[in-house]
Amino acid sequence: MKKEGLSGSIKKYGYLCVLYILFSYILTQVVVDGSNRIAQATDALFAGETLELKKFLIPFVLLMFIGAIAAFGKSLMKNSFSLNVQTAIKNSIVQKLVRLEYQYLDETGTGALMNRLISDIYEIEALFSELIPSVLMDFVTIVTVCIYMNSLSTRLLLVTIVCYPVLFWLANKFTRSLGKLTGKRRNLYDDLENVALDVFHGITVGRSFNLYKIQNARIEKIIQGILDNEYIRTRIGMLSLVMGDIVRWMPRLMCYIFALYETSQQYMSIGSCMAYVMLLDRLVRPLGNVPNYLVSIREYRVSLLRLLEILKQPNEKSGEAVFEIHENESVLELQQVAFSYTDGQTVLKDISFSVERGEQIALVGGSGSGKTTVMKLLCGFYQPSSGKCQMYGHDYQEWNLETLRQQLALVSQNVFLFPGTIAENVAYGKNGATREEVEEACKQANIHAFIMTLPQGYDTLVGERGARLSGGQRQRISIARAILKNAPILLMDEPTSAVDVETEQLIQDAMRKVSKGRTVITIAHRLSTIQDADLIYVFEKGHIVESGTHKILMEKNGAYCALYQKETEERSA
Repeated sequence: MKKEGLSGSIKKYGYLCVLYILFSYILTQVVVDGSNRIAQATDALFAGETLELKKFLIPFVLLMFIGAIAAFGKSLMKNSFSLNVQTAIKNSIVQKLVRLEYQYLDETGTGALMNRLISDIYEIEALFSELIPSVLMDFVTIVTVCIYMNSLSTRLLLVTIVCYPVLFWLANKFTRSLGKLTGKRRNLYDDLENVALDVFHGITVGRSFNLYKIQNARIEKIIQGILDNEYIRTRIGMLSLVMGDIVRWMPRLMCYIFALYETSQQYMSIGSCMAYVMLLDRLVRPLGNVPNYLVSIREYRVSLLRLLEILKQPNEKSGEAVFEIHENESVLELQQVAFSYTDGQTVLKDISFSVERGEQIALVGGSGSGKTTVMKLLCGFYQPSSGKCQMYGHDYQEWNLETLRQQLALVSQNVFLFPGTIAENVAYGKNGATREEVEEACKQANIHAFIMTLPQGYDTLVGERGARLSGGQRQRISIARAILKNAPILLMDEPTSAVDVETEQLIQDAMRKVSKGRTVITIAHRLSTIQDADLIYVFEKGHIVESGTHKILMEKNGAYCALYQKETEERSA
């Protein structure tokens, strides 16, 4: 992850991890020292010496006190480190999402991104709160205990650890395929999330067209894939548990037998044997956890890589310049612009036009002709494959994107309202907007009267994506938001294409109000709404095939005239 994310946080809070290791060492050393004292006392008793209980217990009480402090410090350092790193990861992901290139968001899918934000981040939280602290603690324990065991008997230590490399190799071999299975499972959950969102967002269409069987078949196919994946993962997981048990018990029995042999041959004392037996449990448990750690590491690695994929994506390309705006400059200009999406299909070819201050420009054409792509370029969502896109005489790549977008207000055909109140959704158009400004914008958008009929008025909740409002009401709230932003350039993706006649008149009236004194570029689906435009550009298959006023284009009797006549026939039918 980027410096301000994972690596930066580990460096910043690394001292907490070091302290955790230190406290873990002290806690393990307390156990080792206690075992050593018991060994010495046992040997003394077998030698016929008298044990002074007070002298024996006082060091133990002190060790218990030190151990309690070390245990508290270890727990505190663990929680502090994991919480800080988890918070940094979440912040990095969220900050990255708002800066990602539009193309990545467009291609990945909302469901897949949401799944990563929820499931994968949850897995990473477990990585830093559970797995990493456990691995560090077990590592410290193994090293500390092994050093002490070596002081008792080097041969016994070698017998203790010689069995483990082979068992670890077997465990690694069994779990090697787990990473691929986990990655496949995550991708299946991405697909399931995307399909579920499609079902929820398209529930009206799905029910009206009786698409239950098709939707169920898609979901069942994905779920079956997840189930098959889980069966295989479960079998591997069970094998890792079996390997863990083997790691715990088989070497332990061999070590017990060898320890008895060493004692019987007087290579070590009875007290040392007792200390060894007590500490063997402290050693076998962390060693037995290794197969499970291998399984967990492979699973967490998949989630980490999926989040890294997001963080490695390029940000929106933005310049740093903030330019002064001069009266004599063209507001917007496209010069021989071509554009292709990642599939290589050319969407725009040699598009050139300019928009002067205060002009009303319209883009018309059939579906897939390139109009919406032009709007995306003008908003700075994409950059041209070739050619130039300029605002006020300066290339988009030179502009600071945040400043550039302050010059634009977008009224889209597909209105998006955020969960919250009507007032909050309108106020997004201007930071710090007052209620009076919100209400004035709504009056100009012809939505104020309707809002006042609601029981909570401007404090009415709009529901998810504005579900509690009609299309026309959502559209007028969107226009109010644009009015409140008060940007000099207005981009309109024909907001009257899917409303009734009465609502269309209200929206058109609001559009006329918001257009006054502004430069307006409109994607027109209803050609009757752009007859007064200063200039109309007609698109076909990514080209501009005609341009002119409504009157001139009708006299040409070309592509525009054919579109207009077709629309007139459809409206009169």
